[in-house]
Amino acid sequence: MAIPGVHLTRIGKGNFLLEPLRSMNIRDQGTLMQDIVAQVQNAKGVLLYYDLHDLPVIDPVYYDWLDKLARTCQAVNIRMICINMQPTAAFTLSKHLAGKPAFEIALGVMD
Repeated sequence: MAIPGVHLTRIGKGNFLLEPLRSMNIRDQGTLMQDIVAQVQNAKGVLLYYDLHDLPVIDPVYYDWLDKLARTCQAVNIRMICINMQPTAAFTLSKHLAGKPAFEIALGVMD
């Protein structure tokens, strides 16, 4: 099942890579979250890597989207790890954090 605005790829047993496309519309968060989580869950996925390499800045709206997606994943026992975050995105993200984010952060896909 194709999900509009994202490219979701199975990259190993239980692992998925989510690559947001420029056409991704986070205004429709409910449907987008439901489609992403359902596809990972239906494939017995346990880990979702979210690739942020094209995102130079994380504003409060995008942080809210990441937080909600991570919490939705947690509710169904799926870990979410944001990868390939640019230094500028990390800097702007730090300005919006009140505590530890619901998602993990790594340099890239771990073995």
